[in-house]
Amino acid sequence: MNEPNSKLPSLAELPVAGVLGEAVAASRGGAAVVTAPPGSGKTLLVPAAVLDDLPAPMQVLLVQPRRLAARAVAHTIARLRGGELGAEVGYQERLASCLSRDTRLIVATTGILLRRLLDDIALERFGCVMLDEFHERTLEMDLALGMLVRLRQTLRPDLRIVVMSATLAAEPVARALGGCPVISAEGRTYPVDVRYLRRGAPRELEEQVVDAVDQAVRQSPGHVLASLPGVGEIRQCQRALEPLAARHECELAPLYGELSLPQQERALAEVGRRKIVLATNVAETSLTIPGVTAVVDSGLARQMRVAAATGLPRLELVPISQASADQRAGRAGRTAPGVCWRLWTEAAHNARPAAETPEALRGDLAGPLLALLAWGEARDFPWLDAPPAEALAQAQRQLQWLGAVDDRQRITPLGQQLARLPAHPRLARLLLAGAEQGVLAEAALAAALLSDRDPFRVGPHESRGPRDYGGVRSRSDVVDRVAALAAFRAAGRSDDAHWPLHEGAARHVLRAADQLARLAGDAPAAAVDDADAALRRALLAAFPDRLARLRAGSQDRGLLVGGRGVRIDGRSRVRGEPLFLAIDVDDGGGEVRARVVSAVEREWLVGPPLRTTEELLYNPTRRQ
Repeated sequence: MNEPNSKLPSLAELPVAGVLGEAVAASRGGAAVVTAPPGSGKTLLVPAAVLDDLPAPMQVLLVQPRRLAARAVAHTIARLRGGELGAEVGYQERLASCLSRDTRLIVATTGILLRRLLDDIALERFGCVMLDEFHERTLEMDLALGMLVRLRQTLRPDLRIVVMSATLAAEPVARALGGCPVISAEGRTYPVDVRYLRRGAPRELEEQVVDAVDQAVRQSPGHVLASLPGVGEIRQCQRALEPLAARHECELAPLYGELSLPQQERALAEVGRRKIVLATNVAETSLTIPGVTAVVDSGLARQMRVAAATGLPRLELVPISQASADQRAGRAGRTAPGVCWRLWTEAAHNARPAAETPEALRGDLAGPLLALLAWGEARDFPWLDAPPAEALAQAQRQLQWLGAVDDRQRITPLGQQLARLPAHPRLARLLLAGAEQGVLAEAALAAALLSDRDPFRVGPHESRGPRDYGGVRSRSDVVDRVAALAAFRAAGRSDDAHWPLHEGAARHVLRAADQLARLAGDAPAAAVDDADAALRRALLAAFPDRLARLRAGSQDRGLLVGGRGVRIDGRSRVRGEPLFLAIDVDDGGGEVRARVVSAVEREWLVGPPLRTTEELLYNPTRRQ
């Protein structure tokens, strides 16, 4: 089978090349917004041109929202400039970097920029900071833009700021940057035939993907890109597609952020035959996959939202917007006419939102607010879209519960420590408390469990009803789950019938736990006699607002801090504890239902969080 014609145009032929001088000149004025469709060359050309315009040794910081894109972009720019990665061009993300004394163009994730601002508020070595893929409108990107605007207004009037995006209403960003120029480049794209799913009996996602990929391979001459919501779906579809790929002599190439750099390069490079690339929404970013003429779009993505269950930001499976769907479809029309199979109906497409809601209007603000307090910038911050007042108030209350701020909303020394950990403040508090109690490894496992997808299999029939534990009761569901994961790590398999594990998800949680433990590795540690009690005490430090007191005469009903009723779910092993934490909850009805529970000892309730008050309330219904 012939290899598809997938050569990219030369750099001089890319659309952004025609406006490159204009973009550099605009940056000299202090700020610029560059808009251009995906594949037009903005990420490869503009940072390098600005670097060449700056006097040495001034550096350029190119900010990407995703780790995979940061590494791939740095590698590509280094190769195009004839150098090795880590020399003139390098990258930095949370757990890896490739830099040297000679590096002047650093491609970094948004979190790295925010951490740099904590350590070096003036960013003295950088002549320009560039925010790429700004249309994703993550909370971190909005926070970074506001901080850079404030920095130019105060300490660094000479700092250049460039915002780049594929699909963005540029005028609000330009106004935020003081009315800077907007430079636009039109991309050269080919028509894409969009085909929708017909109505029919519902089928599993992997079945729909196999059918659509089969059509794509037979009806399109180039590579096939399947856009899937996550790693689990990629692995399921990869197994389902193996016979089809072998039959058509195609290579199956997964593409997601946790892959090693050689594996990512394999998915992006030419391999001498057609590829079926299975990618998360990283394929909507600065990454370009040459030769794609067919796209199979699941229409789904995992989006960061606040989980009512834990009060933590969590990736939830949601339908993508029409704008995201158009961007995915455009990947099929880069080098030739293409086809896009959408795995939803046209009627369902018309009912989808036109664009994504900025995360600042729907996300958890505890982390951003703590960062602003650490910077001393919490008042009158120049948000592009101001977050809801109630969301900010909720974030303030949560930080106060954690001890990160005092009664006057001033950051505490503990808050400064939490701000320096690249994790949600609640999880950062769990890590620090775990280290203080001598159970950092266990606390990291608990944090990974609470922030990632649950690796413990739960059938639909068990969603609310009691579960048969053979009469076994426990003092903490979290301690039990951490022990089950530790046993799985040691044995490489799970034989516990009470805690059936999804092994792929379990390995992902273990990797996340190792990362979290390394982040807090320099925290002070203490010797421990009772590891289970120490972990339960660390959980109290992270979830003090989830404390509940058992009702008299009940084994599973209690009263939460704040006065709401709570009932322990049948899936929990914990019963009859006078004081307990309702850690993972279902808050959909009048009474909170606690799925994950951990007992608390009365003698642990000491210090400022504990206070006694008397309140007089009026019930208008009862007139009492």
